[in-house]
Amino acid sequence: MSIEVQNITKIFGDFTALKDVSLHIPAGELTALLGPSGSGKTTLLRIISGLEVPDAGTVFFHGEDMNGTHARDRKVGFVFQHYALFRHMSVYDNVAFGLEVLPRKVKPRKKEIREKVHQLLSLVQLDRLGGRFPSQLSGGQRQRVALARALAVEPKVLLLDEPFGSLDARVRRELRHWLRKLHDEIHVTSVFVTHDQEEALEVADRVVVMNEGRIEQVGTPDDVYHHPATPFVYNFLGNVNLFHARVEGGKAYFGDAVFDLPQGQMQHDTSSAMIYVRPHLLDITRESSGKNDLKARIIYINMAGPVVKIELLSARRDSIQVEISQEHFERLRLKKHEEVYVRPKELKVFTQDYSI
Repeated sequence: MSIEVQNITKIFGDFTALKDVSLHIPAGELTALLGPSGSGKTTLLRIISGLEVPDAGTVFFHGEDMNGTHARDRKVGFVFQHYALFRHMSVYDNVAFGLEVLPRKVKPRKKEIREKVHQLLSLVQLDRLGGRFPSQLSGGQRQRVALARALAVEPKVLLLDEPFGSLDARVRRELRHWLRKLHDEIHVTSVFVTHDQEEALEVADRVVVMNEGRIEQVGTPDDVYHHPATPFVYNFLGNVNLFHARVEGGKAYFGDAVFDLPQGQMQHDTSSAMIYVRPHLLDITRESSGKNDLKARIIYINMAGPVVKIELLSARRDSIQVEISQEHFERLRLKKHEEVYVRPKELKVFTQDYSI
């Protein structure tokens, strides 16, 4: 079931939550709506589900106009951040609820409901917990019950609003691996909202980066991370170093350092460019190899974790973040307050109006 969103606008009082948003989600894809609070991602999800009505624009399911279709008739499964389970019902009864309340003419027989619920509980790895109540489960287990309940009515589309937002970091990591594997088994067109960049990049087939009611970029996790279309996307997806520079003759000038711009991306000269470099794309050396090196002093070293994080201060007192492997750090044996040279392995330059 493909989803097509065309020119959607939604206004709440004086606040415009969505501004002429258009998006195509192919059938069977797991898509992440990613962005900060207030970017419009949950509003877009609720409009797709029918829980909100757009002020302008249209939602299509597989080419069929959904604007006049009530939420209960769209065959959408919705999973909320805070589970929304019935506390007085067992796990089994929570999952069976959507089937039990169907109209008599389409309601399955008791035996069919029982088989369906046990099948779903097995799918979400809770087949031995059907008799428990939500209060007797962990947060991760409760969220899996909520997902099983959404799947019970065999939705054409599965929508998840910050499904792991209320869980601790370890459980979040476990559940997102589980969700990816589950999606590969059931292949239901799924859209999930998150503000967690790592979650979106790890789980989704495609990522929709949103900001202030608009879509900044749509692409695979690799596309949006390695080829950001706008400064916002570059800033939002992971740590980044930002330097004010000028561009002249296909080169970017920052202090005494001169950087060659990537081939094929050289445009007009400007005195107000911004250089973006991720910490792991900066190298540190003790000897300068030329004008593309930036002299800086080490002010902090954090060796905890799989990479060593180093903070430096340039001669212009710009803070620089560098990440190198533990092995490389051992070879260099860097010390706090030492003066070194920083060299970008890859960079991107943006002007105010478009990227270079």
